[in-house]
Amino acid sequence: MKRLCLTLLGTWFLLIAPVMTQGVMAQGATTQDASAVTLSADEKAFLDDHPTARIAMMVEHPPFTVLGDGSGNGFEHDLLHLIAAKTGLRFEKTFGAWGDSFRRFRDGEVDVISSISYREDRTPFTLYTEPYYELPIFVFVRDDFGSYDGLEDLEGKRVGVIEDIFYVKDLEAVDGMELRRYGTYQEMTRALVLGEIDALVQNLTNINAVIKRRAYTNIRIAGELDLPGVNEEDLRFGITPDKPALRSIMQKGLDAITPAEWQALTARWLDVRGAATPGALPAIDLTEAERAYLDRARHIDICIDPNWMPFERFDEQGEHDGISADYFALFEQALGVDFRPLPVATWSESVEALKAGRCELFSLAMRTPERESYAEFTDSYIRTPLVIATKADVAFIDGLDDLKGRKIAIPALYAFAELLRHDFPDLELVEVTDIDAGLAMVRRGEVFGYIGTLATIGYKLQTEYTGELRITGDTGKSWDMGVAVREDRPVLHGIMQKAVASITEEQRRDINNKWIAIRYDQRVDYTLLWQVSAVFVLLIVAGGLIYWKQANLKRQLEAAYRQSERLAVTDKLTGVFNRHRLDLALGEETRQAERYGEGFGVIILDIDHFKAINDRYGHRAGDAVLREFVDVLRRNCRQTDLLGRWGGEEFLIIAPHADRANLVAFTEKLREAIETTPFTEAGRVTTSIGASLYRPGDTPDTLVKRADDALYDAKRQGRNTVAFR
Repeated sequence: MKRLCLTLLGTWFLLIAPVMTQGVMAQGATTQDASAVTLSADEKAFLDDHPTARIAMMVEHPPFTVLGDGSGNGFEHDLLHLIAAKTGLRFEKTFGAWGDSFRRFRDGEVDVISSISYREDRTPFTLYTEPYYELPIFVFVRDDFGSYDGLEDLEGKRVGVIEDIFYVKDLEAVDGMELRRYGTYQEMTRALVLGEIDALVQNLTNINAVIKRRAYTNIRIAGELDLPGVNEEDLRFGITPDKPALRSIMQKGLDAITPAEWQALTARWLDVRGAATPGALPAIDLTEAERAYLDRARHIDICIDPNWMPFERFDEQGEHDGISADYFALFEQALGVDFRPLPVATWSESVEALKAGRCELFSLAMRTPERESYAEFTDSYIRTPLVIATKADVAFIDGLDDLKGRKIAIPALYAFAELLRHDFPDLELVEVTDIDAGLAMVRRGEVFGYIGTLATIGYKLQTEYTGELRITGDTGKSWDMGVAVREDRPVLHGIMQKAVASITEEQRRDINNKWIAIRYDQRVDYTLLWQVSAVFVLLIVAGGLIYWKQANLKRQLEAAYRQSERLAVTDKLTGVFNRHRLDLALGEETRQAERYGEGFGVIILDIDHFKAINDRYGHRAGDAVLREFVDVLRRNCRQTDLLGRWGGEEFLIIAPHADRANLVAFTEKLREAIETTPFTEAGRVTTSIGASLYRPGDTPDTLVKRADDALYDAKRQGRNTVAFR
């Protein structure tokens, strides 16, 4: 099979450039006043009465929308800004996973939704604008998938898809594949990387953005989606049918966008090259002291990791190579100074060299408390997840807690080694010199696994350990890396901070595309090859039968092992997570919140008067009520929420990325869903709900105690109600 690597910035964009509708482009080109549009009397009256439109947007839909600083940024946000400037319309943004946003729009809770694609079955509740972008849809797989000739190759495979995406019903009609729905592109792509699914279906732009941001290295394009009636994903604004004037105002705003504005918009967010000189950083405004520092320095000695591809290394000629080398080439051009890598054999030597003053900075390093004692850090310019590599026959690992009592290799003096020792003192960490030493120990069975970055492990597994080792777990942590400068070089630190801040998005994409490219399988005619290969078929049949029997036995054993693992964390009656799994998740969420400031909520639900249900209808009916209660919760929870049985008739939900307003709205939605659902055995059932948000300094116990106290507040208020503490 022949492979073609596509950078997605040049040739690929020219092949499948975005299609702007003729109406938008033509009218935009003839609009005389680009700053405003002419509204009809009805449109003006509507705008006077409704100056603000509520719009539902996806929380993570790169590069079109990313929540980021809390207000959102991306292509669609800039597009809304243009529409607002031209029409006078204001937008009140709300964010959620696609399924949640779609349901809120369908139920009339918002006026507008972004990123919606045309489907005839949506027309009863949607007025569409013309498309503002069209995207090809592809099937993505891991490198170890094998050949792909069409959807028939997905038979028996686990296939990821975004919940409520417009082509999900078409995929459901394809026999043989197991569809798994996800709330965000990040969750779905990570599931593919880690082997939880075998393939995913999504447009090229979204998955490319996730791959570049997370530095994934083991994903490739298998082929374009070939489904009757499903072509490209057309992104539009959808408006509720009771507001036709709002639809016409927004369409006029789109039509008024000029070709130059479209070009600037796509150049900023969608890989279209602008007029800037390729490979050059914008001018960096240095102080007199900073300029004098560089004038005095003939060169600046830097320390790198000599064996850490694709991030950096010394190649066969002793030259600095990899992602960081390309960034420092840009820094050299912008600052007019030579950065000279210090020859070392290991990362430990680099650390000692910086401490001893033989070099002035690390080209790429993560901030840790110990390192802050001798270095100052710039903002990060690379972020990559940390994963676990084991032998290929190991089942999937559900987090670092599953590694207790097992030997895990980790490079000496790496940042995450310091952090893991602090956060997980029960792990048995074995220090090694570099990734090669660690993976070799895994292969020989001397340690259970190796923890490292996804990009570096993926690079090694593709080039040196194919079929022997694989990525079997996700630590849930990421590595944010920038430049680390000796603490006694404050002027140099200021210079490097400005250099890192001056990197453009286009330059980031160029460098990432060079080292972390999506691969596309291009098939050729193998007629001659199979004719020759037919001669050998009879010779391998006997061996193949033996291998099949062994492989079948292995699959049965793995399935039994996975089943036992699942049962260990699952409530037998309801099928949701049990108390043990919830305790682990609460601990992990709390640690994430402490380190990264990512808030989350805890919700405790209790079935009202459950003892009376058991006494009146019997315990069999009570069990049925518990199962139906869980079914209602599952239907109304988000993909990112974690639901489990806390004990008896109490259930607990962990809700990531929550604030008080949306947590209270979510709990009220759950309460109403329970109240309005007829239960088969007991008729009407209600629930009391307590909720609380993580606060700095919280432990799992203090947070759950607060939610539990809120639950009793709800019961004291008469039950079938929600209380928050």
